Amino acid sequence: MAGLWLAAVIVVSLQASAQHNNNFEIFRTAWANLIGGRDLYGPNPSHHDFYKHSPTFALLFAPFALVPFTLGVLLWNAANAIALYWSIGQVLEPRPALAARAIVFLDTVGAMQNVQSNALSAGLMIMAFGLLYARREARAAFAIAAGAAIKIFPVVAGVFAVFRPYRLARFALISAAVAVLFLVAPLLVLSPAALLTQYRAWGAISGADASMRGYSVMEHIHVWTGLDWPNWPIQLIGAIVLLAPIARISRWGVERFRLLFLASVLMFCVLFNHKAESPSFVVAAAGVAIWFVVSDRNGLAWSAFAAFPMATVLSASDAMPEVLQESFFEPYRFKTVPVLVTWMLTQYALWTESSAPRRSGSIPRPAPESAPADVAR
Repeated sequence: MAGLWLAAVIVVSLQASAQHNNNFEIFRTAWANLIGGRDLYGPNPSHHDFYKHSPTFALLFAPFALVPFTLGVLLWNAANAIALYWSIGQVLEPRPALAARAIVFLDTVGAMQNVQSNALSAGLMIMAFGLLYARREARAAFAIAAGAAIKIFPVVAGVFAVFRPYRLARFALISAAVAVLFLVAPLLVLSPAALLTQYRAWGAISGADASMRGYSVMEHIHVWTGLDWPNWPIQLIGAIVLLAPIARISRWGVERFRLLFLASVLMFCVLFNHKAESPSFVVAAAGVAIWFVVSDRNGLAWSAFAAFPMATVLSASDAMPEVLQESFFEPYRFKTVPVLVTWMLTQYALWTESSAPRRSGSIPRPAPESAPADVAR
């Protein structure tokens, strides 16, 4: 499986480089603008669209921007693929990890073809999950902060700290320090006033996108009902549904419960993300993969799983007739439906999870502890 992923990184990167991928050019230009003291978020003749990530991401992208274009694309796609591939192996045992990597492979290829950062974001969130349970709070905080510097939604991975409540204060303090470090990191190349200006510009361009719906539940509600609701009430409902299973404190020590919650968070980050797009679905695919390998694979689970690649990968490929793409899959945003169904099945599993795990998963385990003792500390 590792050889297949490596081959995909090389082939896809060479193709993207030959086409002089626009997304990678945006990232490279952001680094050049940052060190040049220019506006990161204004139009630029070297690429289409606008840079919409944080000033810190522009700084962190330096190693990929300072090398030739082709090598930069190759290294960037490799970083994305390695992060996701490795992180899956950190939270699942070998056989489930092999299956999960196979499930997420095609979506990872799709994300790399766009030279996007979504596979890296997913990998950092999964890393944070494993590191927090292994009591590596500082490393987890860095993983979350790095993810949030790329795309804001990985910050939700901080919720995984709830499964170690007696270390929650320690994690909060470390996270606050790391967050400040990442926020001010561009001061290495900018003055405080210039950095503040960049953050204001980032806030302005992010606010302009607040009414977008992308491939989200909010878009489905709009398409199917015609209602033009703001995003936040639906996102709030989704967040409540996401967090509600945490109330089952007696399940916090159950490995399968924690992995199902990880899967739920990954799918949530796409379903309720107003800026979700096709390359974003590698994050949801990671959630679907983890859900599938730890679930009771009954007929309903198999049906939901079979529908996922058809809607997310095949629907946008040459294998799907163009008439179906244009008249059904795209206008009705069908890409999101199997993810939403799987997310609902995950919620059901979280609420019906029994007292004993049925499948193993987490590899970086600390010393064995019982769930009651874990909660009481």
